[in-house]
Amino acid sequence: MTLLNGLLAFGALAFTIPLAIHLLFRSRFKTIDWGAMHLLDTVVRVNRRRIQLLHLLLLLLRCLLPVLLAFCLARPILTGFQTLPGDAPQSLIIAIDDSRSMSARDEGDSGMSRMGRLQQELAAIVGGLSRRDEVILIRASDVESPAASMGVQEALRQIKALTTEYGPVDLDRLVRAAVEASNDSSHPQRRVIIASDFQSQMVHSGVLESLERMTSSLSAMAIRPVISFLNFGQNSDQLANVSVDSIDIDSPAVVAGRNARYTARIRSSSDTPARDLRLVWSVDGQPLEPRTITIPPRSSITSRLTRNIEQVGVHEISLLVEHSDALLPDNRRSIAVDVIREVSVLLVDGQPSDKPLEGETDYLAIALSPFAFGGQDQPDAVRTTVIEPQDLIGKLDEKTPDVIIMANVASIEGEPRQRISEFVNDGGSLILFDGDLVDADSYNQAWEANGSSWKLPAQLGKIAGDSAYDNDQPTTDEPPPLPLGNANPLYTPWNLLGSEDQRPFADVEIYRYRKLTPARVADSVPDSNITAPADDTTLSAEPTEAGPNTVTNLLTMANGDPIAVSARRGRGRVLQFAIPCNTAWSSLPMRLVYLPMVQQLVLDLAGSRKQTTVDVGRGFAVSLDEFVAASKSDLQNPKASSTTQDSKKEPSVTYSVEYAGEPEELIEGVEDGDRELLIPSTQVGGTYIFRKTASQKEGSAEVSSTLRVVEVPANESKLRDVEAARLATAADLIEANVYTDMQELEDDDRTRRFGREMWRWLLIALLILMIGELLLQQRVSKVGAA
Repeated sequence: MTLLNGLLAFGALAFTIPLAIHLLFRSRFKTIDWGAMHLLDTVVRVNRRRIQLLHLLLLLLRCLLPVLLAFCLARPILTGFQTLPGDAPQSLIIAIDDSRSMSARDEGDSGMSRMGRLQQELAAIVGGLSRRDEVILIRASDVESPAASMGVQEALRQIKALTTEYGPVDLDRLVRAAVEASNDSSHPQRRVIIASDFQSQMVHSGVLESLERMTSSLSAMAIRPVISFLNFGQNSDQLANVSVDSIDIDSPAVVAGRNARYTARIRSSSDTPARDLRLVWSVDGQPLEPRTITIPPRSSITSRLTRNIEQVGVHEISLLVEHSDALLPDNRRSIAVDVIREVSVLLVDGQPSDKPLEGETDYLAIALSPFAFGGQDQPDAVRTTVIEPQDLIGKLDEKTPDVIIMANVASIEGEPRQRISEFVNDGGSLILFDGDLVDADSYNQAWEANGSSWKLPAQLGKIAGDSAYDNDQPTTDEPPPLPLGNANPLYTPWNLLGSEDQRPFADVEIYRYRKLTPARVADSVPDSNITAPADDTTLSAEPTEAGPNTVTNLLTMANGDPIAVSARRGRGRVLQFAIPCNTAWSSLPMRLVYLPMVQQLVLDLAGSRKQTTVDVGRGFAVSLDEFVAASKSDLQNPKASSTTQDSKKEPSVTYSVEYAGEPEELIEGVEDGDRELLIPSTQVGGTYIFRKTASQKEGSAEVSSTLRVVEVPANESKLRDVEAARLATAADLIEANVYTDMQELEDDDRTRRFGREMWRWLLIALLILMIGELLLQQRVSKVGAA
């Protein structure tokens, strides 16, 4: 125990005053003997002892009164036999959840959002620090970036500028980042505050396991920080909210000049019907005719849009629900739509047939143009033309396709081989399906055109499977099916078929296949389909192209043999399958995965499968081929397009990005030979508009643009607080305390730093003693009178 005002404790010596009065002025008795005195001796002795005891007790109370008063003024503090930090400098690390759910407005008269309350309370905490203290702010949207210390004023400025446009964040990531920042802080007194609304998805079972593993590292720290959870989320399930959860493209592809269908799902979490809601669809920011809907309690409905977009490129489709509710930002959602021109695919059938589904390309043609074969009024993204090998030259003379698919073609020699080589060198895509007619030696030769030559991604070997093939000739015995392995998870078209856990190729049976020997296998996908890791926030442009001979395994057998391989050749791409495109060697064409697989492959090869809409926090890439000459309908900056250049300057090209209302930012590091702009990660949602400005020697600069949409996942709109017991379990794992009130948090911190003051309890005891002294004085007076 320590005393804040130690000198005032000497006032306790005032207890000698009532003691001296008692000793100096105690009653003196005169003894008078009389005859019947002996009859009262017993009563007198009993009363005398009682009076003496009452006087001693009264003396004790009167002595305690100045002692307690002196200790109240001295302000004693309980320290628990520890040395307290007091007002020593401290490092305050604040990890802030800036996800969208923090913009929810709780019920009450203030109408303040959770982020507003967080800013208000954190400003009070930080404002109470001294100049010697250190502040480190960590935002969930930027949790991977190195933490930087700052002063009080800079911390207040950053707290005031906080926004809530990030997606869900796991609690363990915030805690780990805060603990690592405290380990690098300057002062030995370290405090960590995790400020969040603690939604249910934030504290799942995986988070608890991660926090449990973190316990040992916390115990090993030389200076362990004091961790506190400041909870701003309460009664979330009682908030009335309407949200646009998703917008989906119902058409397999959006083709310029053809109608495409979109479906949006709107959800209401209110216990009462949401009546007469006004819905407004928009295309590239231009609103369409509004609609009115009513949503039943705690239900969802769909709204559909059919729209024809004439211009090729990436366009923004959005839906706005005009309604005042608890979470306003989720009333609007957008997607970026890649509008393509119709993809032209030339199918070269090596074994045509007049009978249905017996030709080599019959299944393939149906999969690529399902609506045309079904007679439905829906746009097919692909227009197919089926020819025989001898008609190849004539078709190429008429029109150059986007993709050439050769199905069980025996051999390609002479002029057709040269024309295909030129087609690939000029940027075309070639897909080769195997079959029993294929001459492996012919395909393994070099493909030459205009002084350049290349070979297929993999050399064709013998047909494998079982003894069904003797001396390369098929037998009549049906071989047992062979298991298919996993698809390459880094190849974007495969991801669109289903997750790795769903195993979209699991029910495919392979009876036989050709042995392929790739020239040089890459561990990852070298093409532009690979998703960039989100571990950096710098806007940059980096080439992702691998070496010209790099081959990527797209699909393999269970034993590791490749079934599909891909590689760049010239400016184009070549994709090889070790099986035919019909049911001769496998059951693939009969499976549900076949149609989307073939469509995604062709759209990817034709360059139309872009990653146009991503979740906030993830990165993406923008191909430089997307930038086209600017037109009146482009999303461009008028000021940029009117900028004139000095005629003496050399032409130059710059790239910039504008998003979330921020000023246009120049993208550095774009070099000659780069094929894409790489955005490693995103911190806020919104529409990202990319511009290419090409200065001219004379006249105005030429500006072209494209866009991407970054959206917050719909989970952030499902307001549901984590269970109190689960949050308490998470806090106990790292020895943290949970607070719902800032004042309680500050009181506990003050007690930890300065100890627990006792003067209030001593003052109460003083008042009780004073009342007791009065009552005892009255008792003594009555006894003395008797």
